[in-house]
Amino acid sequence: MIRSFALISSSVIASAASAGFWTVGSGLGYDFASVAQAMSDTRVQDGHTVQIFSGLYDGFDTGAKSLVFEPGNSPGIVNFAGDVRVRTGSQVNFEIAGYNSGLAGGTPQFDQFIVTANANYQGILGIRLIDGFMPVFGDSFALIQAGGTISFSGLTDLPELGGGLSWSVQVVAGS
Repeated sequence: MIRSFALISSSVIASAASAGFWTVGSGLGYDFASVAQAMSDTRVQDGHTVQIFSGLYDGFDTGAKSLVFEPGNSPGIVNFAGDVRVRTGSQVNFEIAGYNSGLAGGTPQFDQFIVTANANYQGILGIRLIDGFMPVFGDSFALIQAGGTISFSGLTDLPELGGGLSWSVQVVAGS
């Protein structure tokens, strides 16, 4: 069972289910601020996981709790119409299953945050390789794209690559 949020008449509905796992549904009119308000009370606790389905949301701030966020629909694209802030202590786990971003068509093969405004990333950037995918030398993945400024001062939780390869996290003009 899964706990889920849905915006109905400006209130968040949380359905009871397995402890520590929540999902956030997508669609026009969903307000992540309302979900964040639910995260600020005792229902969502430090260490809980919040899955954010692909779709369009208002701006997003992880808040004061240490939470784990899983974007997309394994994988998928999550759009934010506003600022995004991932605070110290929270982690976002991006899944990578291939090279197609899905932005020019086709099914996305890696999770992405597309932010219309600013992105401030202070938390832990996690990468999960899925479906047997293994990157090779020279591969790159734009996991977060911002229409405004983007900053990264967080930590990383990255899988081993083997073959003498290592990860490099870079902020490059808007991504």
